[in-house]
Amino acid sequence: MLDRESVRGLRARAQALADGVREASAAAVVRRVFAIQAQDAMAADLGIRVRGRDITGAGIRAAYEDERSIVRGWFMRGTLHTIASSDARRVLRLLAPRILAATSRRYHQLGLDDDLRQRCDRLIRRVLATHGPLTRPELTEHLATVGVQPDGQAPFHLIRHAALTGVLCHGPRRGEKATYVLLDDWLPAGAGDSRREEDTAVAELARRYVRAHAPVGVDDARRDAGRVVQVDAFEPLSSQIQALVDAEASAVTAFCGHPPERAGASR
Repeated sequence: MLDRESVRGLRARAQALADGVREASAAAVVRRVFAIQAQDAMAADLGIRVRGRDITGAGIRAAYEDERSIVRGWFMRGTLHTIASSDARRVLRLLAPRILAATSRRYHQLGLDDDLRQRCDRLIRRVLATHGPLTRPELTEHLATVGVQPDGQAPFHLIRHAALTGVLCHGPRRGEKATYVLLDDWLPAGAGDSRREEDTAVAELARRYVRAHAPVGVDDARRDAGRVVQVDAFEPLSSQIQALVDAEASAVTAFCGHPPERAGASR
């Protein structure tokens, strides 16, 4: 059995934070760890740079704006994260419905009924198609034309709603300000964006979690998935996830010189 110190070290290595493990680009870092917390854009950049070799701030900005290989948005738990652009639509399909449902009470408190939210989605789509990229204050001005009060949290929730429904995403920075663009313009759908069954998407989420946090057990992956998807959707996949866990356990314990064993006993 791996001791706690070994588990901590291996997880740091999986996160490219130990033993000299580093990735060569911002996109490779984000793919490796699946998501970088990005409520604070500068902190997100630091989270990428610390996991990379000679990654600069300019290189990260190029990944966002020129290569468009990574994208910032409200993808997980309703907060801003940076993820690989190739994951954006799959993650939205899988996670956005639960975030939207969890926000329904707040929508009601703010007087943002379903009809108004849909009208604002359409308005945002039109104005970004014509005038984008736009900052939050600029979008707020347009939302005011349909009666949305510019003060308070209503504009934020409507902009985030448009992001969660696949209308917009973060685009190029304008000075120190974030801007928003149409998702389909900024990240045109590619061959990897075809719609998948939900169980396949959940399995992919769990696979990425296992690889980014190994060594882990099935319960760890189930608990992480349960934060963002219904656990009952995860249950039929436990045997598949156990196979992934076992494969990762063999790899990481061999690296440490320990005999492979079923993960889950490591905690």
